[in-house]
Amino acid sequence: MAPPRIGRAARMVAVALAAIAAHPAASAQDARENAVERAVGAALRAGDFRQAAAILERMAKSGNAEAQYQLASLYRSGRGVAQDDALAFKWMQAAAEQGHVRAQFNLGTMYVAGRGAARDDAKARAWLEKAAAGGYEEAGRFLGSLGATPAAAPRPTPSAAAPARRLSGLPATAAVSGRALILDAALRGQADAVRQLINTPPGVAATDDDGNTPLALAAAAGASAIVDLLLAANADVNARNKAEEQPLMLAAAKGHADVVDRLLAKHADLAARSRRGDSALALAVRGCHAAVVSSLVAHGADPKLVLEGDTTLLMLAAEMCDDKIVLALAAGGASLDASDHKGRTALWFAASRGDALAVSALLSRAADRTIADAQGRTPLLAAIENGHADTALPLLGNADLDRRTASGNTALILAANRGLSAIIPPLLQRGANRDAKNDQGYTALMIAAHKGAADVVKLLVDAGADQSLRNKKRETARDIATAMGHAAVAQMLK
Repeated sequence: MAPPRIGRAARMVAVALAAIAAHPAASAQDARENAVERAVGAALRAGDFRQAAAILERMAKSGNAEAQYQLASLYRSGRGVAQDDALAFKWMQAAAEQGHVRAQFNLGTMYVAGRGAARDDAKARAWLEKAAAGGYEEAGRFLGSLGATPAAAPRPTPSAAAPARRLSGLPATAAVSGRALILDAALRGQADAVRQLINTPPGVAATDDDGNTPLALAAAAGASAIVDLLLAANADVNARNKAEEQPLMLAAAKGHADVVDRLLAKHADLAARSRRGDSALALAVRGCHAAVVSSLVAHGADPKLVLEGDTTLLMLAAEMCDDKIVLALAAGGASLDASDHKGRTALWFAASRGDALAVSALLSRAADRTIADAQGRTPLLAAIENGHADTALPLLGNADLDRRTASGNTALILAANRGLSAIIPPLLQRGANRDAKNDQGYTALMIAAHKGAADVVKLLVDAGADQSLRNKKRETARDIATAMGHAAVAQMLK
């Protein structure tokens, strides 16, 4: 999850793409653009802003002004892409130069705020005037606040908003692209501005188009000093945005441990879940943020949370993170042997990706090494199948070495297939059946002969593997080596 959530850009993409398709210059490309519209719409409905951003970027690079505008909006807020004011400015300017009035307006406000480029009131005014001339009414109102049209601009009067005017050139309740100034100040870590705006309505209760408060934006940005200011002003620590995300979730997702601790001290809700079903702990695990995970678990966050597909947080950590997070969750009471909808446990995930430290951590907590997935693969088989000999070694233990996968492959056959000469002696020493056949009638020796793995062939021959056995095609290991052109291996075989 990429906090905070963008709504304005997301809600406008479908309309924007419809406008693109309707443009006269695009008449020859209607079919293709309709397909793009459907693709972006599907991505947005699925919450996949990265995919939507990728589609928009391709269109933007082809010169489509609307796509450039929408891509700039994503870069401004960091949804689907890393937040980047410079790229937001680049694409907004590209769209504005093609006559896109909303882009012209937004480019003007970016010059006013000094966002993505140095502040330049003259350039801001020029772009706002273009947008106003193009019929964009909000540009005219904004020009009035800048004093660009003296006859229409009210003279400043003493008020609580005066300090903010000196900072930004705008009233405290004015908006940059529809945002209260305190929101941008919080996001950008501008402590002086926040202090001056905090008691001026809407203050800490301000929200952006996605329902994010200043505290939510500051938490997502890791702006500890701003978080302190807002909490001291009694900002709602559990305020939810339109995605049901709270400040604690946004800070946890980005790994801002100091902000997480500040929010926990103000009794942030550990049990709250977003619309997607994620808790703050789930988001910290997804990001592999060890310090945040440890802090949340220590404060009582539930490590037994089960997500979509019967996936547990421990499975996520075992699949993606290091052993520190695995241990923190296990020590906190996570279910060690729970399996997902495909029968995979946390130990299976750690073994499959070859994380020996995570495997050892789980085994130290007595995780069950015998549980197989829906394809019959135990953690040992998963490790060997993916070529992780070092990870497989601690899994040998009392494992059933002749356990077969759905295709009939044993650990020895899989090791021969991957050329894992280091794991073959331990398997043989522990009694693995050297002549076991898979569903196609192949033994480990046949597989090694097919691969031309001379070192594996030698180990198996020295261990007494039966060279006379035949597969379902009636081939011996020597026949297979000869057919594959492995002359040296064929000479090793009878």
